Amino acid sequence: MKITILSIICILIALLIVKGCANYIGIPKKKAKQNLEEYLQKKYDGKLVFSDLTLFFNAATMDPNMYGVLIYDKEIPEIAFYTHLNLKHILENDTLPMYPISDNMTVDNLYQDALKRYETRQAVRADFKNEIPEITFSTEAIHLDFKRDVKSEVLDDVVTRFIDRLNQHYDVLNTGYQFRLLIKTSSHRDGFIVIPLDIEDSKRVQNPMVLSEKAKGFENLKSMILKNIHVKLAASYPYFKATENRKIYMDKSTLSRGAWIQYLEDKRITNNGKGKWRNPQTGIYVVYFDLDTQFIYHGELLTDENDTTSYSEELKQIISTIEAEGIRTK
Repeated sequence: MKITILSIICILIALLIVKGCANYIGIPKKKAKQNLEEYLQKKYDGKLVFSDLTLFFNAATMDPNMYGVLIYDKEIPEIAFYTHLNLKHILENDTLPMYPISDNMTVDNLYQDALKRYETRQAVRADFKNEIPEITFSTEAIHLDFKRDVKSEVLDDVVTRFIDRLNQHYDVLNTGYQFRLLIKTSSHRDGFIVIPLDIEDSKRVQNPMVLSEKAKGFENLKSMILKNIHVKLAASYPYFKATENRKIYMDKSTLSRGAWIQYLEDKRITNNGKGKWRNPQTGIYVVYFDLDTQFIYHGELLTDENDTTSYSEELKQIISTIEAEGIRTK
């Protein structure tokens, strides 16, 4: 009798273990893929397809059936959205589990948002088609390809109006990415000017323009400037060495003159795990140049105490210094 009772208890324990483990053994990827394909076929008649299907199981969700996926229009891939779905139950319930239950968000809500975003982008393209022949909204940047060389005053005017146009539909066009504009011209087909974008009061605002490292002649300019810096450091500041960190501001009024901001590391500072850690990146050196002529005007050590300043203080010092040298940033 004792053996029978013990056997029953063991069986019950085994069943509970199996059931508990089943809660953490999610739907296989192959089956998840099949379910999503069936769902999209039924719901959208095959109009939407997907890629980048990846298991999304973590401590926050504790759901082994959750997958991250990019869903997009088969004919117009720009109509796309990334989301997380429970692909075990997608055929019965397509409510999005990562949103508040009260929102009752579904796949179709995200699809309609993506559709509206695409239509708004198309309207923006139409408004600027005579000035910017090709506008590409990529993940982190908006590419403005002028297909011709542009004068500084023209670029300033078009970019200002373009950003204003984006802000007219900020809620629709804001994806949480696209933090910069990449300007392309006939002379710089892969990229010329980068205009970083900030967000203030739910509006995009432009920051000082910088040189794209894809610009024509960049590698030669880089080699020339770093050589110039190394010579100057060896002669006057031998304890400094150039790091990989730099900013390259361009003059809005010429689109040719610029200021190469090079961050320097102090070789005398050694962090060996003993005592308080110190930031060795204490120096900033600035070199003024002309991109078109590949000419270096002059350079100077801006500071050797950059480790003691905040980011805002650093930026203010850089901008005020290069503005005084004629590099217009605003």
